[in-house]
Amino acid sequence: MSPEGEKRGEADNVFFNRPGVATVLWDPAIQAVSTEWHGWADRAEFVAVLEASLRALKKHHASKGLVDSRRQRALPWPDQDWVSRQWFPKAIAAGLSRLALVVPESELVMKGIEEVVSTVQGTSFEVAYFATCAEASKWLTLKAVDSPTPASSIS
Repeated sequence: MSPEGEKRGEADNVFFNRPGVATVLWDPAIQAVSTEWHGWADRAEFVAVLEASLRALKKHHASKGLVDSRRQRALPWPDQDWVSRQWFPKAIAAGLSRLALVVPESELVMKGIEEVVSTVQGTSFEVAYFATCAEASKWLTLKAVDSPTPASSIS
């Protein structure tokens, strides 16, 4: 199996699809890269998911992402550190400026996400947390000047 999992092909706007792990796709309705976590990912799978989202950002010249973390599992510290030091700088350089996160079921996972996101403070990067994908999608489709910034956003 390829690192991308059961990939239908980037031409179909699916950049990663492995049942039980995650799906990464381009969502033309909201003009954003959408990542849905299905459960636990080992280091290689975790990196493959985030690299797939980076490819999608670059291919579509995207500035927005939506991450459905409801079923995401806790990340070991080395993976959190990799996201902070390696992935986020690449994603922001590729144009990512708004990220809508659907809150995970696990408080431990949420704590890890907040730790990682705190490393991008002070940039023009904006993050907001939502209970549902519908709320997250709505926020992403509003123009930045038209949308109220949720209290949990980082600007």
